[in-house]
Amino acid sequence: MNENENAFVDSEEGILELEDEDGNVERFEFVDRAELNGTVYYALIPADYNEEDGNAEFVVLKEEIVDGEEVLATVDDDDEYNAAGEMFLKRFSEMPELDMDEIEELEKLDGVE
Repeated sequence: MNENENAFVDSEEGILELEDEDGNVERFEFVDRAELNGTVYYALIPADYNEEDGNAEFVVLKEEIVDGEEVLATVDDDDEYNAAGEMFLKRFSEMPELDMDEIEELEKLDGVE
């Protein structure tokens, strides 16, 4: 994936459909968004990830302006990718854990069942 000018967002599911340089569309679930050194990064996991299979590896993309429009692009520099990945790992470690009972209770409050 180089640039995703037409990234489709399904706001109800939090799913992004991104097109790679070969025209293949992949679906990702939005996990987090944060800024580091003036650049906005996104942490995404494959939409077909199954929690029972273990920990999912997340993908880091960055926001760029191309022809006046915001696009998501791959992070080609290893040091930059690692720094953004570490930032997200730190953020994830600081998030409170929710167990399934708490998630189900929150969904009931939101009207989702």
